[in-house]
This record gives sequence, structure tokens and C-alpha cells, in this order.
Amino acid sequence: MRGKSTILILFIASIILMAAFFLITPNFITDNGDFKHFEDNDMSFDMYNTWTVYEYDDALKKPFLSTTPDSILLNPVDDSQFSFDNGQAVDTSSEGVVNTGTTNAYDVAIVKTEITKIKSLPDGISLDDAYKSDSLYSLMTGSGQFQLINDTAMTVSGKPAHQFIYKVSGTTYHDTWIDANGYYLRVDSQAPSGFMDDVQPQFDYLISTLNIK
Repeated sequence: MRGKSTILILFIASIILMAAFFLITPNFITDNGDFKHFEDNDMSFDMYNTWTVYEYDDALKKPFLSTTPDSILLNPVDDSQFSFDNGQAVDTSSEGVVNTGTTNAYDVAIVKTEITKIKSLPDGISLDDAYKSDSLYSLMTGSGQFQLINDTAMTVSGKPAHQFIYKVSGTTYHDTWIDANGYYLRVDSQAPSGFMDDVQPQFDYLISTLNIK
């Protein structure tokens, strides 16, 4: 009888511990209706509620995630909002598309934003030409596939920043670098050029609401 009581007590205790574990889980993302607010120890920003912050929007993963991540990935919740209607299994990767024609009625476009903390820029590279530190530049500039469309000096969260818009093959990038408290924060957004008019306001909104602590 005593053994059964001990087992029952341990079982109840384990349930309580598990419940407490998830109750004290940090809340990284707050839903504000049409928008979501993301916040960790180093920064915060808002995004359209049609976007998700990859693992940080997963209730099961959140307890194990860092409150000061070196990199986070943002994606549209529903990939089909950026898709090509194509039932053929053809190679469209040069247009920034992942072909899924063999299993779906559409091809999903690669639309995403990656926010990365970078300790320092390479020698000879400054905030004014930070895009040159990306492998895309070194790989594509010699082939003529890298096209710098615009570069703009700006201020983000009260800190010096520079945004570069460039095109590589059929994909357009909005690449923003910020000099932030002893490190650099890079906000790199990409979409197939044909979708850029639709998605640019969403990229711009994130930058306009970004706050570096």
C-alpha cells in the first residue's frame, strides 16, 4: 500500500513540476490583433500577424530557447500567400522558388527575414559597405549576377544604420545593418522580385518598429 501511495505522490508531483515549467516559460511573442510583438533581452519589434518567428512561436520549444539569441528567422505563417501556380515539376530555383509541383498545386516562394547578431565586420569593411561581407556578394559580383539597386544611410532605434537593396538573379534583398551596442545587428529580408511590391511594406514595418535595448 505504501509503495502505491509513493508512486501516486511522485506522479502528482511530476505533473505539478511539468505544469510549473510551462507556466514560467518566457512569453516572447504577444498577439496585438493585426500585429505581433516580439521581445527578448536585446531587442523588440513588431510584425504583421501573418508572420511567425520560427521556433519562438512554438509553445513546446519556447522553454528551451535563448532569451538572447544570436539569430532568429521570420517566415510567413502561410507560404501559399507567396506562391506560383504551377503544377509542373520544373526547376525554378533561379527565381527564388522552391518547386513543390510534384506534390502541391503551387510552388512556394522563398520569402523570409533573418535577424543576426554579428560581433564585428571584416577588415576593410565598414557600415557604409557592409553588404560586401555577405557570401552572395563575393560569389555573384564576378559573374555579374549581383546588382546593387540602392543604399541608404539611416538611423534605427537611435543608432547608425545602413540599408542596402540589391538583386541577385530573380531575388531582391533588403539588407539592413545596424551598429548596436558594441556589435552589429543585421536584418536581412528576401523575396522573389515579383513579390517585392507586396512584401516590402511588411519588411519596412519591422525595421520601423525595431528597438535595440
